[in-house]
Amino acid sequence: MRDDSNLFEPLLDDGDDSKLIPVQRFSYREKLWGILPRSSAPSWLYGIECGVPSFSDKSTMTQTTRPLGKRKTWTFILVLLALLTLLALAFIGALFWAPWRQQSPVEANKAKAGENATAAILVGQKNLSLAALLEAEMQEPQEGAMRKCLEEAVHKFSEEPAMVRKNSRMILQCNGTKQEFVSGKGEIHIEVVWINGTASYILDESSPEVHVARLGRHPMPLSLARISGVLQDLPSNISETRGDLKELHSCLDKTLQEFPHEPVVLQDDAKLMVTCGGVNLTFISGEGQSDINVYREDGEVQYQVKPTWSAWWARLFKGRLG
Repeated sequence: MRDDSNLFEPLLDDGDDSKLIPVQRFSYREKLWGILPRSSAPSWLYGIECGVPSFSDKSTMTQTTRPLGKRKTWTFILVLLALLTLLALAFIGALFWAPWRQQSPVEANKAKAGENATAAILVGQKNLSLAALLEAEMQEPQEGAMRKCLEEAVHKFSEEPAMVRKNSRMILQCNGTKQEFVSGKGEIHIEVVWINGTASYILDESSPEVHVARLGRHPMPLSLARISGVLQDLPSNISETRGDLKELHSCLDKTLQEFPHEPVVLQDDAKLMVTCGGVNLTFISGEGQSDINVYREDGEVQYQVKPTWSAWWARLFKGRLG
C-alpha cells in the first residue's frame, strides 16, 4: 500500500483562492528519526520508506539543529557512571578476597585455644606446686591429652624462678577438660592448652619483673651487649614501690662499669652471676672458669672476681687487684 504522507498538500493563499501553494508533509518515520541524534543510528536509516533502505545522507531540520554540547554532556555522564560501577565492583571484590584478612598462625592458635577454653569442663582448683602437678599427672591416662599437658606443665614450671612459682595461677585446658592450680595471690597467669595435638605452655610476661626474672632460667652469653640489653628491658623510670627492680638496675649498672675494664683473657672465659632484687641472672663466656659475682650487701653493690691463675696475672698488670 502506498504511503501518501510525503505528497505535497495544497494550501490556498489568503489573497488568492485560485493559487495553490505546495506544502510538504513528513512521514512518522522521518519525524521520529529526526529527533534521534545522528550517532544513535546509521545515516541510511533516515531514508527508509516503506521498508526499503535508502542511503541518503540528508539530515532533517531537527537533527541539524540539535545542540552538540548536550550530546557531549550525556556521553561524559555515561562514562563516569561506568567508571564508578567498576570501582564499586573492585572494592566489593577486595573485601571478600583480601589476603590481609586471613588469620596468622598465632591468631589461629589463639582462636583454637579460646574455643578449647569455652568447651572445657572445670575439674577443680588445687594448690600450685611441683608435687601437686606430679600427683595430678599420675592420675591421668597414659596417652590422654590432659596427661600430656601436665607433663609439659611440670617440665616448664620447674624452670620458673621463685617469684613465679610462689604467685601464679595455672589453668590447663586440654581436650575438653580444665584444671586450675593457684599459688599465693595468683597474680601471674599461666595457661597450658592443647592445640593441634600438642601441649603449649604460655606465661603472661606483661610485668617487667616477671620478664627479667625469667631470663635467669637459662645462662645467657656473657658480653657487654647482652648485659646492656637486659638493663634496657627494665623500665626507664622505676618507682620506689618497685624496690626489687631498682636494686637489680643498680647491680647491672655496676657490672657495666666494672666488666669492660677486665682483661680480655678474663672476659672470654668467665661466669658472671648477678643476684639482686630476688633475681638470679647468669652470663657465661668460654668455659666460665673465672667467677664474677655481683650482689648487694649492707646497702652497697659488691663486685667480686675469682679469676684463674692466668686471669689473675692479667688483672695484676692492669691494676685490677685490690
